[in-house]
Amino acid sequence: MTNIISNLKQKTELLCKGLYLDKNLIDHYKKQGIDLDFGRKGGAGPLGGRYFLLEDKSTLVNVALWDNPERSNLTLSRKKGDFFTVENRTTSQEYASIKLIDHPKYYSPQYKTSDGIPMKKIALVHGLDCLATTVYQKCRYWACGEACKFCGIELSLTYDTTIIEKSAKQIAEVITVAKREGRCSHMTLTSGTEESEDKGAIRYMNILKGLKKRHPNIPLHIQIEPLKNLEYLEQLKEAGADTIGIHIELLDEQLRTQITPGKAEIPYEDFVKSWRKAIKIFGNNQVESFILTGFGQPYETFMDKIDEVIKIGVIPFITPVRAIPSKEKKTPPTDYQKLHKIYQNVAHLMLKYNMNPLENKAGCVRCGGCSAITDYYKFQSKV
Repeated sequence: MTNIISNLKQKTELLCKGLYLDKNLIDHYKKQGIDLDFGRKGGAGPLGGRYFLLEDKSTLVNVALWDNPERSNLTLSRKKGDFFTVENRTTSQEYASIKLIDHPKYYSPQYKTSDGIPMKKIALVHGLDCLATTVYQKCRYWACGEACKFCGIELSLTYDTTIIEKSAKQIAEVITVAKREGRCSHMTLTSGTEESEDKGAIRYMNILKGLKKRHPNIPLHIQIEPLKNLEYLEQLKEAGADTIGIHIELLDEQLRTQITPGKAEIPYEDFVKSWRKAIKIFGNNQVESFILTGFGQPYETFMDKIDEVIKIGVIPFITPVRAIPSKEKKTPPTDYQKLHKIYQNVAHLMLKYNMNPLENKAGCVRCGGCSAITDYYKFQSKV
């Protein structure tokens, strides 16, 4: 049990701090055929990370890799066998051993879709076997200067690491190759918010139908804002979505206005309405919401809101906010000890309200690399 608790704390600290990576180490391992890098610089979701397994070979964690030692007192050091050593520069002691999850083979330039697009630009593997893509790489809030402060969705276009819009055929072709490598057992589809009344739901429906036609057994997860017309949620389910994320990101209204200025115009009540409707349509444990920590919200008020969200039936996918590579303004790191406490109490609340994130069929919750809620739940359910 001590080892399990240690793994939970290690994962939480790594999520919050990330690791310093000396650029010379990248060159050192490149000569050995090991693809070690700083991860993606743009896109939706946490940036700049690579996926690792802890020493138990089962705990997955998305770790930010920094080229600035001031970002973290933890350093990714030399490789011993299958594992990299992590050193704590504060104590000058070994902190952990972690195993790098290799990139899939289809990231190589020779892998292209039938219309000539590099497959890496269409979809990426998150964690071990969750394929993920942003179906539309633009967002209405970027266009009007009200983008969420933590979002890098359109940076991917700037860096030319993706294309603006993906088709069902392109995505299906990547699924085929990723499945062959054993790297796709479920998939996340996300998108920037569109100007239309459906906010991108119709685009999702077309892609969902196309993917289910070609790959009927791959569970699919989608992410969308609250909708005024809740019938779209039923149509998304009918089109092939298995799980859904309706992400609020911040539970404090003042922080929402500061950090998510465009999205903050959506009343909290609209999230609640969409959450409740989605649970009726998708079922228990199939609705989640990204919730970020690290913005200084008092613990007690944060947990009060979390209790409310879980009581509704929504899985709170709690993860520390991560700084966007290349942006000058630094994002303060989340206190990993506070997050450890949050994860512990969230696990208790999910048990209290008979929720089970382990039953989630597809997407971020099933993958679990960017948050430790599932790991803590698994531990608490056995205590």
